[in-house]
Amino acid sequence: MKYIATFIICFVLLWATPLQKSPLKKVPAKDIDSRIIDGDLAVLGQFPWQVALYITHASTIQFRCSGSIISVQWILTTASNIYGFDSVTVVAGVVDLNGSGVLTQSSEVIPYYDFNPPKNVVHNIGLIRLSTPLTFYRYVAAITLADNLLEDGADVTISGWGATSSHSDDDSTQHLYYADLVTIRNSECSAIYGNILESTVVCAGPGTDSVKNACYDDSGDPLILDVNTNPVHVGLLSSLGSLNCESGIPSGFIRTACFRNWIRDVTGV
Repeated sequence: MKYIATFIICFVLLWATPLQKSPLKKVPAKDIDSRIIDGDLAVLGQFPWQVALYITHASTIQFRCSGSIISVQWILTTASNIYGFDSVTVVAGVVDLNGSGVLTQSSEVIPYYDFNPPKNVVHNIGLIRLSTPLTFYRYVAAITLADNLLEDGADVTISGWGATSSHSDDDSTQHLYYADLVTIRNSECSAIYGNILESTVVCAGPGTDSVKNACYDDSGDPLILDVNTNPVHVGLLSSLGSLNCESGIPSGFIRTACFRNWIRDVTGV
């Protein structure tokens, strides 16, 4: 009941207002396209909470998506990234997927209990428990999770790995990129996407810039408020807008605050 109460509160408030060389470096990293359009190159340590997630598919280890460190033993990502997989490989402390990082394995993957794959927009959130706790240092650290809903018109930042064109099949770009976005009202976003939006989703777009966005299954990328001063995880990229990443259409993000009680109950964070 308390999770239902959390969603009701969200609805009311919303509408009222040590390094090792990664053995993965020689593996083709992006079977699933993952793009930040018109982004800037990130430097090592700029986003110490961000991790790369790999899965084994057809006997090959492949880059899957991004996640965020929320404690020494827990990673936050989207449910669609981990649904159906028994194990995930996590690489922390990197900006270049061909570089060196801290490599660990999952001991458990936990999609949100009400996640429904055909309707993955509303409850698309999940957790990964690590088999070995991380050691925090300059390039590996946890991100604070939002307890309060994100306001409309907020300046936010998204970061992810990939090429810079939604029409490119080139996998050569392995560097972490980031871009600044602006949140918009759900009523405005619903005018584009229809009635599939709920209060657990927030939309963000390029603002005054013509094209800045995430793209192609870049799910799990963190949406960060006050990234340069007091970074707070306010959302994670779901699936909206991924096919229109160079059109300026906003993308949809799961609101971290709406699932804060569930995260706390599962992880203690």
